[in-house]
Amino acid sequence: MLIAAILISVCLTILVGMPIAGGLALVAIGTMLYTTGPDLLVIFIQRAYAATTSFPLLAIPFFVLAGNLMNAGGTTGRIFAVANLMVGRIRGGLAQVNVIGSMIFAGMSGSAVADAAGLGAIEIKAMVKEGYTARYSATISAVSATIGPIIPPSIPFVIYGSLANVSVGALFLAGIVPGLLMGMGLMIAIAIESRRLNLPRSSGWPALPVALRTIGQAAPALALPPAVLAVIFTGVATPTEAAVVAAAFAFVLGRFVYRELTLASFWDTVWESGRQTVQVMLIIAMAAPFGWVLIQQQVPNALLTSLMSLSKDPWVILLIVNVVLLILGMFLEAIAILIIAYPILAPVMAAIGVDPVHFGVIMVLNLMIGLVTPPVGLCLYVVSGIAKVPIADVVRELAPYLMALLGVLLIVTYVPAVSTWLPNFFGYGVVR
Repeated sequence: MLIAAILISVCLTILVGMPIAGGLALVAIGTMLYTTGPDLLVIFIQRAYAATTSFPLLAIPFFVLAGNLMNAGGTTGRIFAVANLMVGRIRGGLAQVNVIGSMIFAGMSGSAVADAAGLGAIEIKAMVKEGYTARYSATISAVSATIGPIIPPSIPFVIYGSLANVSVGALFLAGIVPGLLMGMGLMIAIAIESRRLNLPRSSGWPALPVALRTIGQAAPALALPPAVLAVIFTGVATPTEAAVVAAAFAFVLGRFVYRELTLASFWDTVWESGRQTVQVMLIIAMAAPFGWVLIQQQVPNALLTSLMSLSKDPWVILLIVNVVLLILGMFLEAIAILIIAYPILAPVMAAIGVDPVHFGVIMVLNLMIGLVTPPVGLCLYVVSGIAKVPIADVVRELAPYLMALLGVLLIVTYVPAVSTWLPNFFGYGVVR
């Protein structure tokens, strides 16, 4: 009965519009007071503090800052220009450019929202100018942004690594192939839809000197993702230290190479990055005592018993978990789901033999799909605001692209090697 009351209370706080962090804190405190009295509240403070002092979590503010600096410093526009050179002349070319640009930018920001807000603004403007409808442009920008936290670096992977006590480097490697599959799936869907919708085709190719100049201007930006991964996987730096390198590199690019980052915009970017970081860290802090309450009340054990009573087949249990995560993604913010659901689902995954790194990719991919599913898909709100179209119009275009992402999710879920072969190759010892 108490377990049901806890879960219902969390849902009610969300429905009445309370911030996620506040709702988690309120339910955790209420449960502690009800079960043992005020003496237990000291655990609330201890858990909240300990949750935010993990060394890997220091990567979050620097990856957030790096993404915002790239948006403010002119990097995103140059990435878009290079992607346009690659596939911009085929039918539906700018939609394909949108996906490729997001795949490149994914290796720099680690955030779907940063991708949708920064690169999306450039992409939507260019697509509308070329003859695409605003709602279609917004839809492609939203779905392509989901690739951001899958291809490393990734803020959700940093948080998951801290929760699961697994290597962030292994998670970064595990996300590369699934991220590429997401891009390929979306590009195939666009190619199919381009004929049905008779999407525009750009005419002509740029002169060779223009193309070379475009590539040359973007070369420093394109060097950032492999540089960040190289310093991690060669052991030169930890993912946290690499995040500092990424932020510093983004500042140098914007300030001294492209010269579009002014001191005023730099301080605005730092302030905005700090605000975004505080939002994430507050959720992490408040979710820690809430997770402790769930474990104390044996919610994970109850869920494990329930799922095992339905089926002992790992395939069926993974399908149920995917459905649950997708439904949660329709109503909750991704980071909140990650922090709340992991302590509940981890014992279930351990019981059926799913490796923590593999499950990390499954979980984050589910949550990224949640960013483009109504009613609370955050990327939908971002792109609808940029394109100035109602969210309902954006949602009408979603179906083929959601099907592509769900197809990739099934492949990642039921073919573990898609996620695990790269970490295995680099010696991280992930289950094959």
